[in-house]
Amino acid sequence: MEFGNRSSVVCGRGSGSVGYNCSGSSHVFHGFELLVLRRLHSDPLLLEKWKEKLRTKAADDDCDLGEIPQCLWFFAVTLDREKERFLNFFKEQVFNFPDVHGFRLRETLLDRYLNYHSFSELRLDGMFKYGDDNTLPLEIFKCSTVKWLSMKYNYLDVIPSDIGRMASLEYLALTNNKLQNKSIPYTLTFCTKLKTLMLDNNLLDALPGFLFKMPSLETVHRHGNHNYFKSTFMWYHTDVNERILSVQSSGDYVLHDPETLQFWAAKAVIGSKINFFASAEVAPALKDYISSIYRLFNVCGHCSAAKLCSQPGFKVITFKNPYLGNTCVPFQHWACSHTCATALEIPAREEQISAAHELDRQYDTYIKDCQRQYRFGSVGGSCRLSFRRRLSCSTSTSSALFNFSNSSRESICFGHERKSRLRYFCCWRRPACDCCVA
Repeated sequence: MEFGNRSSVVCGRGSGSVGYNCSGSSHVFHGFELLVLRRLHSDPLLLEKWKEKLRTKAADDDCDLGEIPQCLWFFAVTLDREKERFLNFFKEQVFNFPDVHGFRLRETLLDRYLNYHSFSELRLDGMFKYGDDNTLPLEIFKCSTVKWLSMKYNYLDVIPSDIGRMASLEYLALTNNKLQNKSIPYTLTFCTKLKTLMLDNNLLDALPGFLFKMPSLETVHRHGNHNYFKSTFMWYHTDVNERILSVQSSGDYVLHDPETLQFWAAKAVIGSKINFFASAEVAPALKDYISSIYRLFNVCGHCSAAKLCSQPGFKVITFKNPYLGNTCVPFQHWACSHTCATALEIPAREEQISAAHELDRQYDTYIKDCQRQYRFGSVGGSCRLSFRRRLSCSTSTSSALFNFSNSSRESICFGHERKSRLRYFCCWRRPACDCCVA
């Protein structure tokens, strides 16, 4: 049977799924399973049809399910790769209910499937093609046991604020989507165990400023983003006042007169930046409401203000040098006032200048050390000195300042030509000039 390009789905790793005993099962939930469950829940007639087919298949494994339409390719892939897991779930959780309305209040078929298993990985890559409804179901963010979440190649332009519910998350891949800075919510900081964040090949021109509030992060991939390097070079050398830009309204929400008390309570909670998902003081109904309106607000990176996107504010560009092993990494913040914007930018600029001075000092030390070693017997040898290794003992941050390669071969007269921004260093194979040796 032909399934087109959509039949190729990445398989996960794992061993054994909680909820039933099945040899060869896994803790990995796949995108094709999500598409099946979402389609069945939204189409009761199709669900009834497939309940009968699966009941027959469960009773007789040799039973032929007939031809599966290409538009339902995810059914064929699910039955091919996760047949036993899928059939066991239907036997124990679906066949006994007349329809999905027999589930608990507000519980979906996807909810029940995720709760029935203890998934630790969600591999949801390439679920949607261009033009599909790529709205992410909120049920996937309520899995408290998930540590690994991959949503690459899905044309996503927004990440729901419910991602803050994933307290155990350690790895998040959002590569090859359409994410902008405003697409990633502040609630990501609630994922306090997150170590790896993949943001390659999106539409970011800087990293979100709130990543500074995530000390657990060890790796952030951000290459291949639209205008990323243009932003880096443009903003790095501008004056402090030019890094603060006034931003007009970016939304169409208009305050009602009067707004509900629930709205003002949600606004206060959003501005406080507390993890309301984990707070016992916030009612469950209010948590859902806050999450549903979170995208309407911009959160100030300095104070505890939250303003509607339809209200003006300020965009602030800062740099961190180094940041997680990379140099000149731009960050974008949002501020509610010019005072808050200045409070964000000036300390960042002072830190940037201080780091540049420290870099120059380390470079001077490195040059003098190279000259000293050259005078005492390095001539004629294959001297391949690594700036990273040379300075690793003297400072804890120097290993992140440069990424030098030992493969480049360049003759340098260190006395005449100071190249403080060279990316590659290797060895010199000709004698230095008289002024350098003297």
